[in-house]
Amino acid sequence: MNQLEKARLTIDRVDREIARLYEERMDTLKDVAAYKMEHGKPVVDHSREEAIIERNAGYIKNPAYRDSYVRLLKFIIKESCDWQRAIAAKDKIAYQGVVGAFSHMAAEYLFPGNEKIAKSSFDAVFQAVADKEVQYGVIPFENTNSGLVGEVLDALLEYPVHILRAHDETIEQCLLGVQGATLKDIETVYSKDQALLQSRRFLQELGADPVAYANTAMAARYIARENDIHKGAIAAKENAVLYNLKVLASNIEENPQNTTRFLVIGLEQSREGDHSSLIITLKNDVGALAHVIEKIASHGLDMCSIQSRPRKGHPFEYFFFIEIVGTVSQSVIDDLREVCSQIKYLGTYPVK
Repeated sequence: MNQLEKARLTIDRVDREIARLYEERMDTLKDVAAYKMEHGKPVVDHSREEAIIERNAGYIKNPAYRDSYVRLLKFIIKESCDWQRAIAAKDKIAYQGVVGAFSHMAAEYLFPGNEKIAKSSFDAVFQAVADKEVQYGVIPFENTNSGLVGEVLDALLEYPVHILRAHDETIEQCLLGVQGATLKDIETVYSKDQALLQSRRFLQELGADPVAYANTAMAARYIARENDIHKGAIAAKENAVLYNLKVLASNIEENPQNTTRFLVIGLEQSREGDHSSLIITLKNDVGALAHVIEKIASHGLDMCSIQSRPRKGHPFEYFFFIEIVGTVSQSVIDDLREVCSQIKYLGTYPVK
């Protein structure tokens, strides 16, 4: 055995010991995370991190190794904090709105019994997933009448998340009013812009002014607080019970098959299911989009949807959301790179 082989055997032995100690350290963090959760302590403790680095760096005898060891410690501490966040986030679900919102009801259906955390915006749901505050987010993505939710499409491009599941929910829109109100009393109707659009014909016949609100359930809560017979809200009938309101009209959506597709988003990537999604931007080549369609078809895949969206900060430039029936393999993505400047594979997932 020569000198190099002996040195490599020593390195292998040390690496095995490092791996064993790393696992022991990460396993111990489960107890740390549990204690912090029980006592409401934050995951990150900067003063302790600085003390750990200062103390452990002092164990290094050779000063030539100190700086690189400090960088290694910082990396280990970062991974430790991420692991604690993942432990704390496990089984927590974020949604946009308040209790009674369609997103909340979808989250309850998809994750019965899990802790639900309300967020004020779609971006906040995505951020909660990205920051590992929650394990999953439930967001509305597309409606059969009002189309895609543009902010969600933007967020799918911006945040490091993937689609894990899609769920189609039939949406029944109702006009709610305060106790004592009648249909002819309503002059102003509040709701999410998509809900107003889905009920446009009804509102026109009613002669009421639509006012966009952040969320359907929040609109119901608002008119309950206002207690004004001239104000109504479009929301789910469940909100009438939640906020002591009266259902003035049911099934006011234009499309009787009014359906919203909700997405479950998470940090892990799913590769099991019957649908796949990609977000792409095209190279500035003639016929680039046509080539994308041809390449997808050449792999025997059925492209069931393609949607364009302006890129933030890039005037008159667009990205494309593509939904495919089937599984997107690495070879498909490699082929698309010939005509795409950017590809984000969102995952292969079930639609139920």
